[in-house]
Formats: sequence, structure tokens, C-alpha cells
Amino acid sequence: MFTVEEIKRLKDQLYEIYGELISSLKENKQEIWWQTPFYINPDEYEFRESYDLFNGNCGIILFFLELYQFDGNSDHLRIVDKGMHRILNANAVQHPKFFALYTGLGGVIYTCLKVFEVAGNTFYKEKALELTLAHKEELTAGLSKADLLSGYSGNLLMLTLLYHHTGDNEVLNMISLLIERLITEARISEQGLKWDYSSSKKAYDSMTGFSHGAAGIALVLMQVGQYFKASGLNYLADEALKYEMQYYYSPAKNWLDLRLGPHRLNKADVHEWKLQTFLAEMTDVNAWAHGAAGVGITRQMALQLTKQKQYRLSCSNALQRCLDDLEKLDRTDFTLVSGYCGMIPLLLNHKMKAQIVLILDKAKMLYQKTNSYNTYVSCGCDDYGLLSGKSGIGYIILNVLNNKTTNSILTPELPKNYGKSIFEDNYTEKQVKKSVFSKYYTRTLEELKAVDSTIFDVKDINEFKMKLELLVLASSNTRIQKIFDLEGKLVDLWKQHKGYFSFEQKYRYLYKMANESLSITDQALMAKSFGLSGHIELYHHHDDLNDPNVLLLISEGSGIKELSVGVFAAMIINTISKKRLTGVELVKSIQALLFEENPTKKSLTGLENKVVKQIRLLIKVGFVMVHWVDKTG
Repeated sequence: MFTVEEIKRLKDQLYEIYGELISSLKENKQEIWWQTPFYINPDEYEFRESYDLFNGNCGIILFFLELYQFDGNSDHLRIVDKGMHRILNANAVQHPKFFALYTGLGGVIYTCLKVFEVAGNTFYKEKALELTLAHKEELTAGLSKADLLSGYSGNLLMLTLLYHHTGDNEVLNMISLLIERLITEARISEQGLKWDYSSSKKAYDSMTGFSHGAAGIALVLMQVGQYFKASGLNYLADEALKYEMQYYYSPAKNWLDLRLGPHRLNKADVHEWKLQTFLAEMTDVNAWAHGAAGVGITRQMALQLTKQKQYRLSCSNALQRCLDDLEKLDRTDFTLVSGYCGMIPLLLNHKMKAQIVLILDKAKMLYQKTNSYNTYVSCGCDDYGLLSGKSGIGYIILNVLNNKTTNSILTPELPKNYGKSIFEDNYTEKQVKKSVFSKYYTRTLEELKAVDSTIFDVKDINEFKMKLELLVLASSNTRIQKIFDLEGKLVDLWKQHKGYFSFEQKYRYLYKMANESLSITDQALMAKSFGLSGHIELYHHHDDLNDPNVLLLISEGSGIKELSVGVFAAMIINTISKKRLTGVELVKSIQALLFEENPTKKSLTGLENKVVKQIRLLIKVGFVMVHWVDKTG
């Protein structure tokens, strides 16, 4: 693929990085390690030790393992052994606080397995198992996020690799627990399924991308699904990628970066949570972690697995976005996680030799000028990390020289499993669909009693709803029909739910407006117009829309809540749900409902007082909003 001259240049660049890693290491009789820069404030960093794959010593060990496989120099294994001795005896590993694959103990276990695979020393396999069994809870249930880099799906990949090498039943139980979590925590969206919608992620919606989003989760599901021959996991992967396509932005040929930091939230209408508000700042990021370069890796794998036409198109778009960025090459970041070198796995898959050479030549030029591969951070010259710094450039050069398109830290891959899978019958596509869809129609299914399992032979929640509706209609049971209608409404709200963070922003605005509204006099308040808050929906038990017996469906950070309210509160809510009204108009509407004839002055005053008191309560709990400008819409 590369000319003799190009290979020579790549090797020179590789061994230049190797030389700097050797000159910067710390060594004693038994140990080798590298210091890792840690920021103590935005402008200042100090040196500590990290065992992470991301920017610590485990990642550097992986570089030396790759280098040993490339040139056979046994001194690289000496460095690996002494480096692992330091890592495995570190207090931070023996008493860990962090447990994810790229950023915690999961990475130490993964590195042990990789050393075992290369060197054949069973000590590392045994150590991997020992560390895992000593921290079963933390490696599984203890991680709140689902993503690849810092969540439990990364550990699912690692644990499957550990099971491959050990066949340990306790590890298999941990794998089963994580698969069950992925099934249980899968949530419907406007299309596809998503994860990570809790307070752990600050984003517009569940994230896209490889490191923290749908693409990374889908890759794990495909890998584990293939390994265990579990078709239901492949289905979940396909649904994760369908979800991600909601946020493909065709003008930029990119998948939107949905992260929302303080700079993106500094907008007047942020509480409305409209994608257009943030769109301009979401289209530009393209790297391994976020954007087309990483998304393309998973879609390439999906294409090889399924041969589906839409994945071929996605791969083409991802590649084109990378090529467009390389035409400009206007950023000074070449790290694997956030820079141009993170595009190389996708380019290597498509045999884009010229672009790979261009990236690595430009990376070398930047390094020679600044002693760094990322000038956006002041610690770049001191960062030897795999994803964040210098060893990562050497690692990707080794991938290029070996034409290694899979089974790297950037494109993790599990070995083939040629035996009978214990999960083959446990996680079929039908069983997974049953688990995911049933929880949205629990009450309907209970009322229908025995439902044939063929009802779950559907593509998605929409088809399931259609098949279920036929059964409901066939039952001719009005009660079941009403339950089904309610659950259908809840499904619609779940599809629109953008996760905890969206409601955190909405509530912040809502409470601010409520405090302003409640601070004015009753007379001034009743002159304003009132409407239902955007996260409140009314559900009528009967066809009569004037029936005061209503159920409030409340969208909040943790999901959708059902709430019955008192008759008078329901009367007010029902009235202003139809049309925005001033307090004076609202009293007249309620008066017409309560009195057949004109009430006495005393009765009217009592009603006015009762309405204003109830309105204040409804504003306080966030069900009703005051509109200060006009009452249109």
C-alpha cells in the first residue's frame, strides 16, 4: 500500500516517538512508569500517575505491545512487564475509585488480557480474573453511564474478552447482568432506541458518536451479539444506529455533537429546547470520539455484518466528511481522541493512503515545531498518553504499517467464538423486543391475559402498537381500550423525551418565571393570561372534553408521571388547556360551569378568591405558566 520511501518515513517517525517515550520514562529496579499531566486549574497542570488507557500508563503499555509485535525487540516486553508491575501494585489499582474501560480499572483488566495474548504469560490472565472478581459490583452495577469510554458497555466488551480466555462462570454472570441492563435501560425515541438519558450526561438528547454515544454502544452490542450468537443484541445495535440517524445533519455530512456545555447554554430561549437553537455549534466536531470519523467505524462494521444499503451510504458520508476536513486541515490537533489521527482507522479501511500520509506528515511537522500533537492544550508537550498524546501517534503509525483496520484500542474487536453459545437462546431478537416493548404496554398486556408471542415479531414499537391495537379492538372491551389509549399517549410522550438535562434547563426557567409571577398582587396576576406548562399534557378518561375528571401526564427528568388532581384544579387546568385565558376570563369560564344563573356578588367574590388561590398553587408546582406579553397562540 505504501512506497518504500513512505514506509521509511513512517518508521522514522515511529522510532522518534519511541525514543522520546524511553527518554521520559521513570525506572527503578522493578518498575517503569510515566508521569501524567493533571490540570489543577484551567491554566496550570501538575504531574501525577494515571493507570488509564486514555492518558495513563496502561495506554502506553499497549503501544509497547504493538511495537513488540512489529519489530520483535524483546526489550519492549521488559518495559511492559516492569510497567505492569508498577500498575498492578499501585494503590489506585488495589483500591480503585474508577472502573470504566478507558478511564478506570476496566482498562487495567483489558491491558492484562492484551499482555497475556501477546506474551503468553498466564500471570496476567489470572490477574485480570482476580481484579474482576474482587470488584464485580463496581464493574457492572456501579457504573451509571452506558457508553463505551466511561460506561458499562465498555466493560461488557472487556468482560466478554475475559470470559473468552477463562470460561469463568462468575464472569459470565457479570456479562449477563450487563446485557440485562442494556435491555432494561433501552428507551424508545422518535426512531430507534437510546441510552444514557439520566443526569450523568449533559447533552441535548442521548449522545451520538463513538466514545460517549450510540455508535460506541452499538459497536459493543454487535461484537458481543456476534460472539454469543445472540441475535437480540444485534437488533439493539441496529436500533441504536437508527436513533443516531435522527441527528445526522446532511448539509455537513456529519452526526451532531449533542454535548451542551455552559457556552452552548448561554442563550435566551434555551428552555424551549429546540435543536435549531444549538445547531450552529453542533455540526463542526469530527473526530474519533465525536462525529463522522468515529461513527463511520461502527457503521463500517454494521455494513460488513448486515450488508444493508443504508450503512453503505452512511459509510460513504462519514468518509466524505473526513476528506472534506482534510482539504482544510486547519486544526492543530492530531491526537487520537479529538484530532486528525483519529480519522485514520476509517481512512485505512477505505485504503486512503494519500490522506493517511498527509495526516502523519502534518502531525510530524506540528510536533517538530511545538513538541506537541495538540496545541489547544498547554500540557501537550508533556502528554505521553495513548488517546490524548504522543504514544497514540506511535500506536496509529503501527496500525498503518501493519494495515490493522480492526482489533485496536480505536476499533476494539472480540475473538471468534466457534463453540455453542450459552446466550444463543436467551437473547433472541423476539425475546429482546418483548422485554423492550412490553414495559410500555404493561397494563394492556395484563388485561389481555395470554398473548401469543408472535405479537413480538415486529420491526419496532410502532408496529408493536399496531398489532396490539388489533387485539384490543378484537376484545370489544371498553376498559382495555381506554388503558391502551392511555399507554399509547404515554408512548408518544416517551418518544419526545430528551432526557434529564433538558428538563433541568426547562425547570430552571419555569421556577424563575414562577417566582416572578407569584411576587405580584392578586389583582395584577389575574390581569395576566395563563396556559399549561409545556411539560404537562391532559388525558381525559372519557370522550367528553368538559369532564373535569382528568389525568395529568407530566414529563420530568426521570420520565413520565401520571397524576390525578382535585376537581376544582382539574376544572381550571381543563379550561386553560383549550385556550390561553386571563384570570378574569378564567373566572367567567368557571362561573359558567358552576352556576346556572348569575351568582350573587358574594358567591362571585368567593369564586374569584378560590381561583386566584388555586392558580397560585398551580404556578408554584409548575403546572401553569403566566404569559406576560399577550395571550395569542
